[in-house]
Amino acid sequence: MSVFDLKCGECAKITRITVEGSAKTRLDSLGVTVGKRVTVLSFSLFKSGVLIGCGAVRLGLRKALARQIEVEA
Repeated sequence: MSVFDLKCGECAKITRITVEGSAKTRLDSLGVTVGKRVTVLSFSLFKSGVLIGCGAVRLGLRKALARQIEVEA
């Protein structure tokens, strides 16, 4: 299951991140790492993106990037 498969308000633990390159560096620097809990705050119009919360950080992700972050409820 990925972050994008969660519903608004649901929390889950990150189990695997398959993102590479500068996007991986950006996620690491913002604290979105394996073992952290994420909460889906909202989806964009037509579900093309998702707003997540991880610790004190709120982050908007495109659908393709959100699908590469695997979680378990």
